[in-house]
Amino acid sequence: MLWMTSRHLIAGSMKLDLQTLSAIFAELTAVLGALLLFSWTLNRKVQALAWWGAAYLLVLTALGIVLLAGGKASINALLLGNCFLALAYGVLYGGCCVFNGRVATVQAVTAGVVLWCLASLLILDDANMRVIVVSAICAAYSGFSAWELARRARHPLASRAVAVGLLCCLVVFNIFRGTVGFSLALAFWMALPDERWSGPMAFAMATFMPTLAFVFLSMAKEQLEWEYKQAALVDSLTGIPNRRAFFEKASALVAQRTAVSCLLFDLDNFKAINDRFGHEAGDHVLVIFARILAEHLPRGVFARLGGEEFAAMVPLGGADAEALANGIRRAFSSVDKIAQGARIDVTVSAGCATGTDATVERLLREADSALYRAKAEGRNAVASFRSAEG
Repeated sequence: MLWMTSRHLIAGSMKLDLQTLSAIFAELTAVLGALLLFSWTLNRKVQALAWWGAAYLLVLTALGIVLLAGGKASINALLLGNCFLALAYGVLYGGCCVFNGRVATVQAVTAGVVLWCLASLLILDDANMRVIVVSAICAAYSGFSAWELARRARHPLASRAVAVGLLCCLVVFNIFRGTVGFSLALAFWMALPDERWSGPMAFAMATFMPTLAFVFLSMAKEQLEWEYKQAALVDSLTGIPNRRAFFEKASALVAQRTAVSCLLFDLDNFKAINDRFGHEAGDHVLVIFARILAEHLPRGVFARLGGEEFAAMVPLGGADAEALANGIRRAFSSVDKIAQGARIDVTVSAGCATGTDATVERLLREADSALYRAKAEGRNAVASFRSAEG
């Protein structure tokens, strides 16, 4: 039945019942808002879903106010309905900010409502100006939302580009209704000078709303999947890659068949630190070394393998790799390590192994052999596998 109605609506072969269509649109908006809120209750980590669900329900409120006012809505009903519509767009923008991990301020979310309330006092009797102002507010919020998702994204999400495109379409729609004089309220429950635009535009919006909600849900799903994947590849204590991530990236580097070196680091006398100062102090030292490793290898392959053992795989020859390891060793020795008010003197030893056609496992074994030699020769030193074999 809906398919037949849509087909005839597009073809223009039957007259559109705007009251019925507005009721259907309101019901659809309610369902979508409830769906987004329900999804948020299942995934409370994605708080943006709650914001977007609230935005849909605010649109529903705006529609309901005018619907309840009857076919010829009063000026007060239109003003109040547009007030909720402006707030809905503000909440939509707030959801995009929250999705990117930023704070949605009350001022930014409610600025459109305040502007509308102030402007309506000056343009109370000018219907065209009212349409222009509310359209400008909605277009601005849509543009800010698209910009937020496009420029401030935390994670690479495929569905984000679709959401940005849809929000840009919303910008165009609001510009269109502001410049041409086509208002969403007029489209659904008030007669137009040219009703030929009512059906296609209403049908387009009824298609757009669920599409945008679906994309928001897809973004939330993608973000959760990305975060779960990252959690599986990141060491929870230090925040750097873990053993699994190291083997994945190191294998890709070794597969390039170029000279690579494996650096294996182990903190000296770490057990004594835990016994004397406690595990909290030991964890603090591990975090410090992880930070130094990340500073020296901002784009490199490195990880905490477990305990006090760290590794790195770099596309360098033996001499350059050994010099890099010594730089990391010296940086760690010189940095202040204060825990619970006490200075902790701790050093690191490293083993280095280089190869052009070797597996990650083999390079790790050779680096471990060199590390054993560095420990045996007094610690706080770097030894290469070639030196160990010599």
